[in-house]
Amino acid sequence: MGENKKYSTEKRTKILDYLKSHDDVDVTVKEIEYALKDNYDLSVNITTIYRYLDKLAEEGTVLKHTDENGKTSTYQYIVPESECNSHLHMKCVSCGRIYHMDCAFMDEFKKHIYKHHQFILECKKSMLYGVCNSCSNNV
Repeated sequence: MGENKKYSTEKRTKILDYLKSHDDVDVTVKEIEYALKDNYDLSVNITTIYRYLDKLAEEGTVLKHTDENGKTSTYQYIVPESECNSHLHMKCVSCGRIYHMDCAFMDEFKKHIYKHHQFILECKKSMLYGVCNSCSNNV
C-alpha cells in the first residue's frame, strides 16, 4: 500500500513540475498526459490528472480557464508572487502564451468598470484574446 502512495506522489510531482515549466501558457489535460508519457515514461490515468488539477485549482495553485465554447478546460500554474487576483490576463491566439497585465492602469480600469457599469471585476479568471507583438511581427 505504501508503494501506491509513493507512485501517486511521483505522478503528482511530475504534473506540478510540468505546469511550473510551462507557466507562461495554459495547457490541456491531454498535453500533460502526453508530456508525462514522453518525458518520464509515466502513464497516468486522465481521470487522475483531472482530479489533481481540480485540487490544485481549489488551492489556488493553478488557474482553470474554459474556452469560448465552454467545452475545453486549460490550466495555468500561478507563480506565487504573480498576484493573479489583481490583474487581467492576455492570451495570444497564435502562440498560446499568456501575459499578465500587471500595470498601474489596472486600478483605474477597475474603478471605471465599477463607477460607470456597476460591475466588480474579478481578474483572477479573466482572459483577453489577441495577438502578441512577436506573433504580429511574424505575419
